[in-house]
Amino acid sequence: MKIANCSFTNSDAEYNLIKKLLLEIENRPDMDNRWDPGSMDWWRYNYHAEKGVDFFQANAHYWQTKTGQVVGLFISEYGEDDFFIVVYPSFGALFPEVLNWGLDVWARGKTKISTSVFTYDQQKIAQLMGAGFYEDGHEANVRTYTLRPYDFSYDLKPEFKLLTFPEYGNYESRVKLVHNAFNNPSYSEARLRSLQSSPEYQAELDLVIVNPQGESVAYCMGWVEENDPKSGYIEPMGVHTDYRRMGLGKALAKECFKRLANLGVEHVTIASHAEPNVSNFLYESLNPTSIKRAYRYSLNLDDCYKLRSVKDGKRNNEEVRIS
Repeated sequence: MKIANCSFTNSDAEYNLIKKLLLEIENRPDMDNRWDPGSMDWWRYNYHAEKGVDFFQANAHYWQTKTGQVVGLFISEYGEDDFFIVVYPSFGALFPEVLNWGLDVWARGKTKISTSVFTYDQQKIAQLMGAGFYEDGHEANVRTYTLRPYDFSYDLKPEFKLLTFPEYGNYESRVKLVHNAFNNPSYSEARLRSLQSSPEYQAELDLVIVNPQGESVAYCMGWVEENDPKSGYIEPMGVHTDYRRMGLGKALAKECFKRLANLGVEHVTIASHAEPNVSNFLYESLNPTSIKRAYRYSLNLDDCYKLRSVKDGKRNNEEVRIS
């Protein structure tokens, strides 16, 4: 079957086809889904909402059959030295081609690249290791919480109010909160509005805690999985540095859990950076029922290109001798 590879131009049609691939992978518990449908939404509607088409073409590439099915994806979350590869289950032989595109095109001029893989996908890890990658540290945790049953109770001091963002409505304060909570001065109102325009957004799950002065000091957003209405997740969650260790994060998470449960959700996930990131203390205190871990796999490109040059040279010599 002929498969074409294409640069992603950020059209809705392309985006929807890629989402179909990611939703299929999410239904396969044996396959790494470190890059999942929620990550794709966040990437397009929030993190890079203000980027031009040149960014998307440079940092996302997909493989498509004659029938229009997307069966392979190479994507960089930040457009830096990070990437993910996703391949449709019955097209596993495509993985080397996708990786080689990344090495030959996307990685040009870089000295080191890294990807993140859940530990249970040993086949993907073996493919990376066979290509010269090495394990480069614990990168992330994803905890799962079972909501039936669950203790949704929490304490919130009376001077604070927990509201939905539409009830609050102060974009300027919310943007300033993100600047502080994540040390992210580039975050903008346009990015927030773009995320709120994404197809899976539900206003009742967009929560904020407000102090007596009317300033937002903590927030989170809950989501229901597209392909499984019994599953959901929280992303992001942030607390102002002056208001940490006051139970605000726990209050937000439990209120969001309760609202998700009322929508029929039975299992919720929250992702975090690996230890020693302090967020792990909060997420562990919420009593997860399971946790999966992702490790970083890196490749030093100077060594890689030297190795590939040697191999190419050997092949060329063999071809000369045969002729």
